[in-house]
Amino acid sequence: MFTRRRWLMQLGGGVVLAGWAGTDLDAAELPPGVYEASREHLGHALAGHPVAPGGETELVELRAAALQPAFFSRDEYQTILRLTAMLLGEAPETPVVREIAEWIDVTVSEAAAVRTAARALSPPDRTLAMHYYGAGAAPKLEEFDTQKIVRDGLAWLDAASRRKYGRDFNSVGLAEQLAIIESIADNRPDRGSENAGTLFFAYLKERVIHGFYTSRAGLDELGYRGNAFYASPPGCEHLYG
Repeated sequence: MFTRRRWLMQLGGGVVLAGWAGTDLDAAELPPGVYEASREHLGHALAGHPVAPGGETELVELRAAALQPAFFSRDEYQTILRLTAMLLGEAPETPVVREIAEWIDVTVSEAAAVRTAARALSPPDRTLAMHYYGAGAAPKLEEFDTQKIVRDGLAWLDAASRRKYGRDFNSVGLAEQLAIIESIADNRPDRGSENAGTLFFAYLKERVIHGFYTSRAGLDELGYRGNAFYASPPGCEHLYG
């Protein structure tokens, strides 16, 4: 039987939903609309095609002037830059590090508004979010206080650094910073314990990974080429002579 569920699976990225009724995804009361952004943006970005200003695939250029953080103080932003660089194994001045740190600043600055919007979802929209993105998607948006996690985590880093080295986190050397990070990283000795530092590190690591592998540098590392195809699989010439 060709169900709506199967139809959605075949549609993939361009999912169009229109007024279903019930409790299951096949018969849920969902609002009408298109629920995925156009993937042409990624294809244009990777192919380097010119894009008309105002078009749906218009690219955002990185600013040339110094960043004015939307959420973090200057000292806090320097910490985010350093931590992002550590997680990627790059220097803080590397363009991809700056790009990801800027993106994290923007997403954290908008987190409170996102929580408010999530809590204001209509029942059909909430049903859609839970079925399409997973049962925990809407509750996480409603409950996860990103700004508190980040602010508490940054304060924890400074307190730990002062306690151990007598100076704030940004004032100590790389070796000292790494020692502090290792105490809250995934491979810390007591993985069962949690504090403001461990919660912050888990959040930041997820954001940095997400940011990198949706950046141009990360997509290039994966060898992703967007809307392109090969006449034969690269590296498997023996299959096609």
